[in-house]
Amino acid sequence: MGTNDASPLEDRLRLWTTPPRPVRGPTPAYTREQIADAAIAIADSDGLDAVTMRRVAGELGAGAMSLYRYVASKEALLELVADRMYARQEWPVPTGRWRQDLWDFAHAHRRALLSHPWLLQVWGVGPTMGPNVLRHFERSMALVDGLGLDIDEMVETVTLISTWTGGYVRQEFDLVNFLRSESDEEIQRELGEYVKQVAGSGEYPYFARFVHEALIPRIDAETRFGRALDRILAGIEATLPDRDAGES
Repeated sequence: MGTNDASPLEDRLRLWTTPPRPVRGPTPAYTREQIADAAIAIADSDGLDAVTMRRVAGELGAGAMSLYRYVASKEALLELVADRMYARQEWPVPTGRWRQDLWDFAHAHRRALLSHPWLLQVWGVGPTMGPNVLRHFERSMALVDGLGLDIDEMVETVTLISTWTGGYVRQEFDLVNFLRSESDEEIQRELGEYVKQVAGSGEYPYFARFVHEALIPRIDAETRFGRALDRILAGIEATLPDRDAGES
């Protein structure tokens, strides 16, 4: 909860409508970047739930209430974190070939999420309108400019890539968490025999083909992601107004 009657959205937007340094008065002891970096370090160490106003203030060596001079609420703090994370990631330099650029964009997005699992909870959750987010928006729109798409179609195309990547990574985390719940021996013993029975029953021929023929369970995670991404990009290419627009 913030320190005033403003809504959570107002608290978040005030970050970007209020100058980081006052025109008059003493220079602030902390920058927005320092506050965000302290929160990010806590999230990386102990998870997003550990990021509180008191904990961040403690990391900075400040009093808990003094942090409210910089961010009005927990929601505003997470807004600051979300924006800062876009600046801290290494985004690929565009090649001018839209398909390669979207491929690189998706892989960079996935690397960021894999490196910071809690990021799924702050990217894409509610409107984030900070300067780094807006620069990222401009950069991503430029990847699909010149393909004959209007602005709605440009946004839809990039959003398709980013939201699909986020969902894919979430599924990856779910699988890893499941596999960690039991040992490899237990999983093989408990699941292996059941899969063998189902595949050999004759009732589920496609499942049997998957068990015996599929490459997906036998290839590395990066390759699996690339195979699926290729299908997404092929779908985008098939719907371009001008099939010859841009270099794929």
